[in-house]
Amino acid sequence: MTFFLTRWFYALMQFLYGLFNNSYFWTIIVATVLLRLFQIFPDISNRKTQLKMAVVQPEIDALQKRYANDPQKLREEQSKLMKKHGINTLTSCLPMLITLPLFFCFLNAFRCWGNEETVTLMYETAVSQTYEEGTPERAAAEDQAMDTFNSYKFLWVNNIWQPDCFIDASFLIFRFDGEVITKPRTLEAISSVTLANMPLLQKGYTDGSGKFVSGEEIWSTLCSLGLASGEYGDAGKTTGCSSCSSCSTDRSGMMLLPTSVSAETAAKLLGETAAEPDGTPEATEAPENTEAPEATEAPASGETDDADEEKTYKGSEIYSAIMKRYPDALSRNGKVPANGLMILPFLAAGMQLLSSLVMMKRSKKDGQSKDQAKQMNSMLYFMPILSILICMSSTTAFAFYWTVSGAIQLISTLIINKIFDKKKAEAAK
Repeated sequence: MTFFLTRWFYALMQFLYGLFNNSYFWTIIVATVLLRLFQIFPDISNRKTQLKMAVVQPEIDALQKRYANDPQKLREEQSKLMKKHGINTLTSCLPMLITLPLFFCFLNAFRCWGNEETVTLMYETAVSQTYEEGTPERAAAEDQAMDTFNSYKFLWVNNIWQPDCFIDASFLIFRFDGEVITKPRTLEAISSVTLANMPLLQKGYTDGSGKFVSGEEIWSTLCSLGLASGEYGDAGKTTGCSSCSSCSTDRSGMMLLPTSVSAETAAKLLGETAAEPDGTPEATEAPENTEAPEATEAPASGETDDADEEKTYKGSEIYSAIMKRYPDALSRNGKVPANGLMILPFLAAGMQLLSSLVMMKRSKKDGQSKDQAKQMNSMLYFMPILSILICMSSTTAFAFYWTVSGAIQLISTLIINKIFDKKKAEAAK
C-alpha cells in the first residue's frame, strides 16, 4: 500500500470504523457516500455536455453527410461547431477517468485491510496455542481469538475478509475461494514490500483486552513460531516493479509462511505428535519372512544419511493446523461451511446493469448518434460481468462497497435526469 490515494482511503475507513464503534456496515456505507459525492460533479458536467450535444446533433449529421469523403475537413468543421456551442467532448470521459482509479484504489485499500485482519487473527490464534493446555491463560487467549474471528461476521457471510462465494475455482486472472479461513496460498502471495508497508506491522494494534501490541512484537512472535521469516522492516528487493506493493511478488525480505521451518520451532505449535510434513504415515515394523537387505557401504566421512537429517516443516502446515478450529466451530453435520452465498457479486452486477440501461435509455431520448449507441451497446454487459468476477475473487467488504456504490450511482442518475428534464421543459416554455 504505497500509492497515496490508497493510503488516504485506508485511513478514511479506519477513522470511520472507530467513529462508528467498529461497524463494518456503516463504515463502508458512509465511505461510499462520501466518494460518490465527490464523483457527482463530473456526472453533472457530463449531463450538461450531453444536452448540448443533443442540440447540435442535427448539424453534426449534416456535416457528416456533406464531408463524407473528406475526413480532415469534417474534423475541422466539427471542431468549429463544438467551439461555437461551448462543448468539450473530453468532459464526457471525465467520470470514467475518475471512477476507474478510485475503483482500484478502494480495491487495494480493502485488500490491505483484509490482509491485516488475517495476520491479526493468525497472530492471536498462534499466541493462544503457546500456553499450556487447560490453563486460564490459554482459555482467555483462545476466547479473545474467537471473539476476533466472530467480529468478522457480516450479514450472511461468515468472514467479511473472505469472498462472498461458495466455490473454489479459477478463471483467467481471477481466483475464487469460498472457504471461511484465508488459504495459505493467499498469505504466501503477499510480497515483502506489502508486509514492510502494512500499517498493522508498522504501528501495531490494541487487542480486545485493551493491551497494545507493537508491530515488531507481532512479527517477532510469528517468526519464533515458524509462521514468518525475515528481518522486521525488510522490504526485500526494491528494483523494478518490486517497489510497487500492489503487483510485486518479491519475498526476499519479510515473508509469511516460510517454506522451511525446523522441527524444534514447529513443535511449539504442532507438538511432538504432529504429522509428517508430507502427510506420510510413521514407519511400521518390517514384515516377517523377508530377506534382509544387502549391506551397503558406510557413508564417507563428512556425509550424512538423509534419514539422519533434521525434519523440516512448512509454515503453511503450521498455519493450517492452528486455523482449523474456526471452520469447525461453524460446521454443520461435519461439513465445513462456505463463506457466502454469492449474493453481493450478483447484486453489484445488477446495479451496474440497471445504471447502464438507464443511461442508454436517456441517451436515446437525448438523440444520441449511431456511433454512441454502438459503444453503449458493446459496454452494456461488460461491467456487470466484470463486477461479478472481481467481487467473487475479492473480499466481501469490497463487494458490499461496490454494491452500495452501484445503488447510489443509480439513484443519483435518476435524480439528475429528473432535474435536467425539468430544466429542459422550462427552457422549452
